[in-house]
Amino acid sequence: MSLSASCADFGGQAGILPVSFVGPKDGDRFLTSFSAYTENGPDLQDLSGRGGWRPGPRLHGKSYTFLSLRIPAPECHLADDRVALTQQIKEANDIVDVIGSYIALRPAGPTFKGVCPFHDDHRPSFDVDPKRQRYRCWACNQYGDVIKFVQEFVHVGFLEALELLARRAGISLDSLKKSPHEPRRALMLDVARWADGQFQECLLESPLAEPARLYLGERKLLGETVRRFGLGFAPPSGDWLVQKAVAAKVSLEILALVGLVAPRNEGDGYYGRFRDRVIFPIRDARGQTVGFGGRILPSSPFAAKGPKYYNSSETPLFSKSDQLYGIDQARQAAAKVGYLAIVEGYTDVLALHQASIRNAVGIMGTSLTREQVRELARLVAVVELCLDADNAGQANQLAMAARDQAEKGGSVVNQAVKAMSDINDASKKIADINAR
Repeated sequence: MSLSASCADFGGQAGILPVSFVGPKDGDRFLTSFSAYTENGPDLQDLSGRGGWRPGPRLHGKSYTFLSLRIPAPECHLADDRVALTQQIKEANDIVDVIGSYIALRPAGPTFKGVCPFHDDHRPSFDVDPKRQRYRCWACNQYGDVIKFVQEFVHVGFLEALELLARRAGISLDSLKKSPHEPRRALMLDVARWADGQFQECLLESPLAEPARLYLGERKLLGETVRRFGLGFAPPSGDWLVQKAVAAKVSLEILALVGLVAPRNEGDGYYGRFRDRVIFPIRDARGQTVGFGGRILPSSPFAAKGPKYYNSSETPLFSKSDQLYGIDQARQAAAKVGYLAIVEGYTDVLALHQASIRNAVGIMGTSLTREQVRELARLVAVVELCLDADNAGQANQLAMAARDQAEKGGSVVNQAVKAMSDINDASKKIADINAR
């Protein structure tokens, strides 16, 4: 639709001078809009409520009125479908539940309050209104609906935020036509989730996983713990996951981007990067699987040929320096008791959660980074480091790094460093703190 046609659509007002033309936005039921100045203000009834006028500047010695018009999209079924689907997704995602899964909120009269995640907030300036389904920070003036929050917090576009919320609510997005230029992150998340399910199903049901089930039993991990954390198993065969992907028509290229398969050095095809390992899915604070860790079985013929623990490679989804194992399971408990306990390794986290100490997360052999400190500071004010006694030096190093990063980033994170001889001592220490 041309600009002249747009003017004609609104009665061809004499003296209209176009100054800008704007295309459609995602989820907008209007295809075009434009702004213009006119020397003579028109009869507002002529606009049929489709535009807005307000006083404008003086140009060339004359007073002008500012016109902003938004032109509906006639017979645009795709736009109508998108608007209806967007509304359905918003209605299925209560804004308090969604935002409360990212940051800690507390009731405050008719609304909910929290520390703003969009600036260095030292007091609860962030307000979430369940009646209006809107949020606003009264300090930095960030505001919007549930989709806008996901866009800003997760750093994604409109369609990807819509996809994440649709997945959360179990709503299909098949009716939306996807652009070939759309970011691949959502596809990678889907493939990671698919692979997560394959590993879990193998551990729980396949005869191939009997040695893995025996190993986890020896570690005294209960079935409920295994299921809640989604543990899985990768069989010894190097093409097990590749065959599964081919049968399910899952893209091997995306599977490689996720870090689970790699091209063979000789010949065509791919091979699985995890073999004969118990799989620990690594999830972000939103519960999305972004990476994987694997523990080689002690009885495996590959045990002497590779590391005991092995993480998926660095990907657009996963960086081990940015992630804390178990953060998705620990964040709500941490919000209640006011701090997070950092332990070493996957099984330490599982043992603590199994003992009903559910505010524990694990490091993956990295130093505490600025990103991790910022994420921790959004959730709690205190971090308790509970590492093995032979890693007391590492504990001090982590504490110094955390203090340094906190000072640089302006976040307040108090450190309480304790060297623990074993996980039982850590459990007792954390239980004592939780009971205070």
